[in-house]
Amino acid sequence: MKNALLSHLSPVAKIFFVLMLVTIGLMLAVLGGLLLTMIQYHTDMAKAVLLLSSINDPASIPLLKELQILQSVLLFIVPALIAGMLFEQGTAGYFGMKILPAGQILLLILVIMMVSLPLINWMVSLNEMMKLPAAFAGIEQWMKDAEDQASQVTEKFLDVQSFGGFAVNMLMIAIIPAIGEELLFRGLFQRLLGEWFRNVHVAIFVAAFLFAAIHLQFYGLLPRMMLGVMFGYLYLWTGTIWAPVFAHFLNNGAAVLVSYLSNTGVIHADYENFGSTDNVFLITGSVVFTGMLLYGIFMMSRRIIKNEE
Repeated sequence: MKNALLSHLSPVAKIFFVLMLVTIGLMLAVLGGLLLTMIQYHTDMAKAVLLLSSINDPASIPLLKELQILQSVLLFIVPALIAGMLFEQGTAGYFGMKILPAGQILLLILVIMMVSLPLINWMVSLNEMMKLPAAFAGIEQWMKDAEDQASQVTEKFLDVQSFGGFAVNMLMIAIIPAIGEELLFRGLFQRLLGEWFRNVHVAIFVAAFLFAAIHLQFYGLLPRMMLGVMFGYLYLWTGTIWAPVFAHFLNNGAAVLVSYLSNTGVIHADYENFGSTDNVFLITGSVVFTGMLLYGIFMMSRRIIKNEE
């Protein structure tokens, strides 16, 4: 069978090629967002930029959601699929998309994402206590401003009461990012970094750090990196991209669902603090049971692979 066009490249060269695709995707997303705004609102570029930067203007929120969806597709999904096609014959096989996780594994992932909530929220609190030396006060202030702005945008996005708004948020925040980010960070970067370092565990942690850093929300770096590590091992153990995609979807989708139920008065809960606790025993239990369940997935995956062989 004929080799893929770029299969001969070294892992480092492939990584730089992926970064080039991501950069092009980002540029196209920004230009596409401006073009969509100009067409929909019959305005010029200067007013389009102003409209997209005014998060307190209700008219800007639908536009920002369109831009968010466009950016996720062009920044993550399209580069990953193009790279997979050029690196190996059969993109689906390259990412392990042909393999579906066993039902027992999906159930364990569901339980893990619930049980790990106290641990994740504790890591959020730990991350928020981070203080930089006085010499870096300017950088710290910039980080806080970026975090505050991102939080404001998220709150505006989640402030919906209609089912249609909930469905759009689920697509924009849970489904597309889960597929796109896992294809890029686990399917590509983790694999290529593993080939480069010749150590899959180092690759998992480096890919998890890149996954956390690209969100540019520095006070959420630790919990996102922990989730990235968890997703990385799910991909390694199961051999299918759908395992971390499902876990990622559950994590993001929970925030969307809790926010919607809270907005409609069904429950009284804050999505940012959902599952958080100061009880040291609950946090310790979350750590222990999350580890045990992950070990269960590891052992179950080994048995499934052994049986298939």
